[in-house]
Amino acid sequence: MKTLAPHSQRKAPVQRLLQPFDITLRHGKRYQWIRRVFLGFSVLLTVGLPMWHLHALDVEGAGLAADSRWAVLSRWLPATPPPFLGAPTSVWVGFFELVDPLEALATALFRGASWNLVWTVLPGVALVVLLGRFFCGWACPYLPVLAASNAARWLLSRLGIPTADVKLPRVTSRVVLVGVLLVGSVLGVQLVPIVYPPAVIGREAFRAVFYGSLGAGGLLVVAAFLFDTFVSRAGFCRSLCPGGAMFATLGTLSPIKVHNERSKCTDCTVCDVICNLGQSPMQNKLDSGCERCGKCIASCPTKALSWKLVVPGREQK
Repeated sequence: MKTLAPHSQRKAPVQRLLQPFDITLRHGKRYQWIRRVFLGFSVLLTVGLPMWHLHALDVEGAGLAADSRWAVLSRWLPATPPPFLGAPTSVWVGFFELVDPLEALATALFRGASWNLVWTVLPGVALVVLLGRFFCGWACPYLPVLAASNAARWLLSRLGIPTADVKLPRVTSRVVLVGVLLVGSVLGVQLVPIVYPPAVIGREAFRAVFYGSLGAGGLLVVAAFLFDTFVSRAGFCRSLCPGGAMFATLGTLSPIKVHNERSKCTDCTVCDVICNLGQSPMQNKLDSGCERCGKCIASCPTKALSWKLVVPGREQK
């Protein structure tokens, strides 16, 4: 007859770690909807703009456009050429061009600065200085890939399969940024479009629509997805993306912060878990890496978190 071990000697069941997909966004739904619409527009621009150009060429009788697998899907778009070009790191709107700050800096180091380049980058720089690293949480086309990675980690955890979450040093992304810019300027090679996810995804979307296949950039996106899923949650955005490092540096003086009212906080860790970029709203420990996604505020069960306007140099100790 089999004897059961004493209760004190039995192994406690392994507790599954809380995952972002386990958390419900309770508040600030309007803010989240605005953010999602903005992100949706960014993704639509990345994929839809090549399709619009494809249809315009198809109407003009270009053989390449007619042979594309996307030609039929693009026929619901207007036949006239779109009023803007590029996406998502460089967009020409009417008579004015908007350029990503990282792309502009790489171009300046590659071929020298010019006043035309300065004017095109000023709006983006002003927004990042004011709002911080908001582009990463509001407009980066890699966000759907990151969401898929978080979903995969959640599914693996439900199946009882553990996933690693290696925390690389915060300085890593800045080392990558300096290395990409320095090596590129020394060798005379534009490395930013090769390793910067928005530029890679925009280029691969164009290639997929016009040629029906992906290039080597698709391998980078797959590698980033696998890294985020099995090695470090959101590790590419947090520790390896040169654009994220650039925005975090420019947004150091942003006056818009997440504030935790400690009298309402229950230390439930929900806000820390849902943050993709390793911030700690629960302890009021947030740096320029915050992407202003607002999910920590929306998920707090006691409404302890809120946006706060802080004058630089007057933060509470």
